[in-house]
Amino acid sequence: MRVLLTGATGFIGQHLHRALLAEGHEVVACSRRRPDLPCLDFFPCDFAHDLSHEVWLSRLSGVDAVINAVGIIREGSGQRFNALHTLAPKALFGACAQKGITRVIQISALGADEQAETAYHLSKREADDFLAKQPLDWLILRPSLVYGPGSTSSELFAGLAALPLTPLIGDGQQPVQPIHIDDLVKAVLTALTSKSPSRQRIDCVGPRALSFQYWLNGWRKWLGKATAPSMRVPFSLAQSGVRVCAPFSRLPVDAESLQMLQRGNTAPVEPFTRAFGITPQSFEHSIQQTPASPAERQQAGLFFLWPLLRLSLAFMWIWTGLTSALWYPVDESYQMLGAVGLSGVALPFALYTAALLDTLLGLALLLNYRLRLVLLTQVAMVLGYSLILTFCLPEFWLHPFGPISKNLPLIAASLMLYVREGDAQ
Repeated sequence: MRVLLTGATGFIGQHLHRALLAEGHEVVACSRRRPDLPCLDFFPCDFAHDLSHEVWLSRLSGVDAVINAVGIIREGSGQRFNALHTLAPKALFGACAQKGITRVIQISALGADEQAETAYHLSKREADDFLAKQPLDWLILRPSLVYGPGSTSSELFAGLAALPLTPLIGDGQQPVQPIHIDDLVKAVLTALTSKSPSRQRIDCVGPRALSFQYWLNGWRKWLGKATAPSMRVPFSLAQSGVRVCAPFSRLPVDAESLQMLQRGNTAPVEPFTRAFGITPQSFEHSIQQTPASPAERQQAGLFFLWPLLRLSLAFMWIWTGLTSALWYPVDESYQMLGAVGLSGVALPFALYTAALLDTLLGLALLLNYRLRLVLLTQVAMVLGYSLILTFCLPEFWLHPFGPISKNLPLIAASLMLYVREGDAQ
């Protein structure tokens, strides 16, 4: 079949793309960037803006089936639940009805039902309800936590499990029923066949419910670590903490995520098994069959150190800027600037301009604003400062506090974050 796949570069989308090609289907990919995997055609699309039927009609020419795998777990800059989960999918589904597409599969979320409370679940449910009213051969799949290679949430859980203390929300007994990405992909491939169910909403879950504590301990076992002591965090304190940290973090967790965890994320597995003839693999089986590689263990250990590195660099730049402008004796600053050849009105201009730049760069790092550009700018500024001091104040190389030599690890740290940011895009 010729399948239009939205969200082709996301976690679920990439796995679906690979499996569709393996089954001999032709993939028309829709995503913000071109996928690495081959495709029959590619349409650059952005669900934040592609909100009208007309945008989608030309993309649907010659298409036999549509799979919508677009989704975000938390809102960010330019990405809102209402647009990505509701308005753009409704425009796509409306265009499918106008074009008479044979099959439409919507990847929704477990919890997008009558009891939905969070903006995430409500936005998914609105699109599901709209699709259910269309004269289409539709199927809505509502997966629980989906884990497997390439999953951002799996990286988060492995990072939590790698900590010396296992953090729990309350007593850690919140029920989850995770499904492996391979089982979800098998269900979608089956859904493309004539033997699959139609015009149904099917919850996609693992074989049994697990407690959140058991889930994290399982990730720790996957990393080859012994069970660690737990640290219980009251739910209200955890919610307050993520609200405070949200503007400075891009971790796939926020106050709504904790609310969804607290509600529980489970469903009977039998409807899924009957619909697709699949017995989903257990979490224990999957981690036993594919133990963590050395690179995955290293990634888990570094998971929370990367943001710590970014925040420490942000603090350094902000503190340097504020200290230069407000607290360090101005006469001593002018004396150092004079040693590099500045005088007169150039002294305050250079001092306060540099202080302002330092502070702005630190704030940009803190708020995750255009990180790659900011990090390269920081590297250029540190190199510039170091070269100026080397030529004008070479004795600083012999200073016991290392005002120049300390710039070398700062440059290295900035370049590490630059590479890391590129890999995350």
